[in-house]
Amino acid sequence: MVKEHHGFVFREPAENAIPVVDRDHVTLSPSYTRSYGFVMDHGKGAQVWDVDGNRYLDFAAGIAVLATGHSHPKIVQAITEQAQKYVHIGATDFFCPQQVNLGERMQQIVPIHKANGPEDKLTYFCNSGTEAVEAALKLARYQPGNRHYVIGFFGSFHGRTMGSLSVTASKNTQRKGYPHMPSGVTHIPYPSQFSLQMEGTEAPVYDPIRYLEYFVINKKVPADEIAAVIVEPIQGEGGYLLPRDDFLPALREFCDKHGILIIADEVQSGVGRTGKWYAMEHWGVAADIVCTAKGLGSGFPIGAIVAHKDIMGQWVPGAHASTFGGNPVACAAANATIDIIEEEGLLDHAADLGDYTIERMSRFKTVHPSIRRVEGKGLMIGVEFAGKHDEPIPHFRNQVVDECYLNGLLTLACGASTLRIAPPLVISKEEMTEGLDILERAIAKLEEEHWENITTLS
Repeated sequence: MVKEHHGFVFREPAENAIPVVDRDHVTLSPSYTRSYGFVMDHGKGAQVWDVDGNRYLDFAAGIAVLATGHSHPKIVQAITEQAQKYVHIGATDFFCPQQVNLGERMQQIVPIHKANGPEDKLTYFCNSGTEAVEAALKLARYQPGNRHYVIGFFGSFHGRTMGSLSVTASKNTQRKGYPHMPSGVTHIPYPSQFSLQMEGTEAPVYDPIRYLEYFVINKKVPADEIAAVIVEPIQGEGGYLLPRDDFLPALREFCDKHGILIIADEVQSGVGRTGKWYAMEHWGVAADIVCTAKGLGSGFPIGAIVAHKDIMGQWVPGAHASTFGGNPVACAAANATIDIIEEEGLLDHAADLGDYTIERMSRFKTVHPSIRRVEGKGLMIGVEFAGKHDEPIPHFRNQVVDECYLNGLLTLACGASTLRIAPPLVISKEEMTEGLDILERAIAKLEEEHWENITTLS
């Protein structure tokens, strides 16, 4: 039996979950977006249990955060050992070995344009993805010259604080009510692979480099006033969209030509999520500034930007800082995260399981008309739903999300009509198969029950 309360579905039994949701409803901000009535109790690896004892497979990983899964023993050990020493020192004012160790690890794993070796990279630590984007924007505009404009992309999500929100263009609800954005931002279309595949239909296909040259530079902003282009190598909240294969190399060439920096927002796509440390590597391109967060701390709040020393070296003491950035316990978790990914071979594991998932879901797509697109890299995979006339069907997607939850699979939505598959990198093939079984049964069931009504709309 399905129970609904406060507009959410609950998996039975839900006697312990519902009182928590009731208290949440009168205590916390309504700005939080909740999908269904899941109330967490504990987790292990890629499995979680709610407060009523129901078991789930986790295809969400806390929005691609839990790279090493729930309660990995080495993460627990690392944070315990550091917490027993000290939990805060204020690395803005003093020196912290955990922070230095993590900075050295970042020099090794983050690709940076024109960096000939690790010593050519510097790292700044913060607490979240949006703080990383804020720092990157500030650093890009700090460079010599009168460069203050930033180019972003429609469909992008970079955070909800005011600076990052000015380059976000994912959903209007994220910007509604905040009309006074920092000046100097221009958005252009994002050249997804899917738009290229649909060439010849009514779907628009864009050449972003020509757009930049002929419309932005020639008609709006001189090139020497553009500080940076900020781009998600794979759009996350925009729908898990891959770029055209020629796009990032062409963008690199364009930016080098005009002395413009590339900021890669790898908050969701980084730290092994796509089968490489950072997604830009799939296209053989490196950014000037890389933003990272989510998976870096395996659940502990930590973010960072990594840049060439010639860029970050422009900052002087006090130019940018954070009281909690680079917290020693969070750094300990991040150092352990990198160790686990390396020691357990999770980059190759994510790539292999991603290939398996895309191949299986692509076969499933051929006999299920609600699925319009299956694509991704590693364990960052989108399954997009569309109606008979290729129109987005978010209500159907949301029903799939709910049906999966009711049958023991946690998933999340993104984009107009996409369901994301982003489990912990430690998920086993057996667990992945079990989760995909649940997902496929949910899609088949809802198609059988609702497809005719959906296809007759509009």
